Amino acid sequence: MTRHRSPFLSRLAMGSTLGFAFAATAQPAMAQDDDGAYWLARKNQIVVTATRIEARIEDVPVTVSVKSAEQIADELVTDIRDLVRFEPGVSVQRQPARFGAALGSTGRAGNDSFNIRGIGGNRVLIQVDGVRVPDGFSFGAQAAGRGDYVDLGLVKSVEILRGPSSALYGSDGLAGAVSFITADPADFLGGGKSVGGLLRAAYASADKEFSETAILAGQSGDWSLMAAYTRRDYQELDNKGDVGGTGAARTRPNPQDGHSNAALARIVYDPASGHKLRLTGEYLGTRLYTNALTGLGGGFAGTVDRLEGWDTGERKRVSFDWSWQGDGAIDFARVALYWQDGEDRQYTEEDRTPAPDRTRLNTFENRVFGASADARADFATGAITHRLVFGGDISKTRQRGLRDGTVPPAGETFPTRAFPVTDFTRGGLFVGDEIAIADGRLTLYPALRFDWYDLSPQDDPLLPAFAGAGQDGSRLSPKIGAVWKITDQVRLFANYATGFKAPEPGQVNQFFENLTSPFFSYRSVPNPDLGPERSKSFEGGVRLGSDAVSLDVTAFSARYKDFISQEQVGGTGTIADPIRFQFVNLDRARVKGAEARFEGRASSGLYTTLALSYATGNSIQPDGTRVPLASIDPLKLVVGVGYREPQNGRFGGQIVMTHSARKEASRAVGACTAAECYRPDAFTILDATAFARIVEGLTLRAGVFNILDRKYAWWSDARGLAANSTITDAYTQPGRNASVSLSFRF
Repeated sequence: MTRHRSPFLSRLAMGSTLGFAFAATAQPAMAQDDDGAYWLARKNQIVVTATRIEARIEDVPVTVSVKSAEQIADELVTDIRDLVRFEPGVSVQRQPARFGAALGSTGRAGNDSFNIRGIGGNRVLIQVDGVRVPDGFSFGAQAAGRGDYVDLGLVKSVEILRGPSSALYGSDGLAGAVSFITADPADFLGGGKSVGGLLRAAYASADKEFSETAILAGQSGDWSLMAAYTRRDYQELDNKGDVGGTGAARTRPNPQDGHSNAALARIVYDPASGHKLRLTGEYLGTRLYTNALTGLGGGFAGTVDRLEGWDTGERKRVSFDWSWQGDGAIDFARVALYWQDGEDRQYTEEDRTPAPDRTRLNTFENRVFGASADARADFATGAITHRLVFGGDISKTRQRGLRDGTVPPAGETFPTRAFPVTDFTRGGLFVGDEIAIADGRLTLYPALRFDWYDLSPQDDPLLPAFAGAGQDGSRLSPKIGAVWKITDQVRLFANYATGFKAPEPGQVNQFFENLTSPFFSYRSVPNPDLGPERSKSFEGGVRLGSDAVSLDVTAFSARYKDFISQEQVGGTGTIADPIRFQFVNLDRARVKGAEARFEGRASSGLYTTLALSYATGNSIQPDGTRVPLASIDPLKLVVGVGYREPQNGRFGGQIVMTHSARKEASRAVGACTAAECYRPDAFTILDATAFARIVEGLTLRAGVFNILDRKYAWWSDARGLAANSTITDAYTQPGRNASVSLSFRF
């Protein structure tokens, strides 16, 4: 019998052969060219998120990806979805805007959140300069995402940590962490300059986005300051749908018109004594109008003649931090205070015939005060050296939402809330160490954190019939990692980590009820005993690093317990005995997989990259039944070949092939309510980017994406559709599109 190799395996073999053959012939780039500083910095990237201590990325026992401001610019990234475009194992869901006024929230969350190794949403910690971004929230027709609370125009680097992070950061680090670090004035004042900055203009055809960024930094003596601003104007994201008009059959994107304003101001006092003081103010505001043509037409209440939505979001932050670096028993210390307010507001108008017109206003707000402190001590005990980090943090978040509008549902009165106003207090103490043994050949990374949390609902006048339940708890989160340097170029690493996520106010005390029907009355009841979601993760692999080659191969296995799920817990449906819904700790899950990343660099300026991720997992129900975990993305392969002018990096570019496999039929069971779920076809796309430094400081960048104009869809966007759906084209990605930017750094 003849066995035929699949097209994917052929591509994988071709990409792997190309990468390793190139690496075998590559000469050390950093030893022979004048642009070696670029490759040296890329090879020896410094990360903090993994251990809370500055460390080279090749020396940490976990898998971390780093995106610098230069890489973000070179890849013409406009949002967090573009940020992970070439990042296997990480995705961001963005569905088309096909929502209703009172029913359906598809696409309303925008760039929803990061998904790391199959787990996403609020189970991934996202922070900006160490401050958590607001939670996401979903209730009825409301869906507030987290991904649009950050503007990448003001970011100097992003670190993406795979695996639980609670041992260092506490709650929310169930599956991973994403840390955004904003720029300092010093980033623009190199070479003794007293004034510096950046001007950039860009255009992306996929959603017709125009963006402009201006950054100005200055220094006088020990003082420096910076002001940065980014403006974006955009429309709906294009797709390959070809059905226009109105109604649910439409597959072309609904018309949208949006803009955002992001600003950052920072003052720094940095005397020679080792002390540094920073005062930061940050603002991000977004506005998006949607003409929901897909919601027009007939229905059970008559005809919808007009459906329009206006969504706004804001995040405001003020923070102050002091740091000190010097000699002594403590050689580094830092204290930070911050205030942040984030609000998502969704307003919808719907004209109906003959039913009365109606409106909906849904808001979700997180206002937080917090403080954190940490310190580091470097010392030795005999032949063993330590880099000890320890500290703690505390924050108090007031979380509240509002449901308002006209013509409320039967049995409800507006205004009301989905949960009572709640004060959510979180605090924790942690200690971690970097222990070097055997002349640094073996390094251990133990860490331990104790967390405590308290949810205190307020007596809410908008919920007079609902008595909210308070809840508190604590959690101890350990981790241990190890890196063994077999040689200076070859390392083995392993890591065990735990994570947890405290229950959310909307889970402990979600409110809804309808006690008007004698046959189907229902109510949500609080759960003061709701426990945190928990995770344990093991990962290990081999890491090869030299001047010419970098290679990481990782295998991982993660177990999740006590996933929170809303379930029917009793009741018969009568007015006297309504059906009772409650959030309970119910599900377990297990995810396992492997990832690989390769980069080869030659002195000629050529380089190649290869990245691969595959994971599989199940949700395990209380009776032991295993159901495929639909949130896991199918296999993804990224192969790129590029060139960077070796003398001083004046020009360069890359072409990247991305292949996504089709979700296996057996792994898509349960992803939708139909007997068979829609699974987008496997696809392979090509993207190309290039840059050229026209004169000193002036750089032109351009990119063409989906060069072959393929019709394709990501599983993360399309999951939940039935196999016989007629609107699958609405979930496809843009066809051939281009981006261009011009930046001037002075």
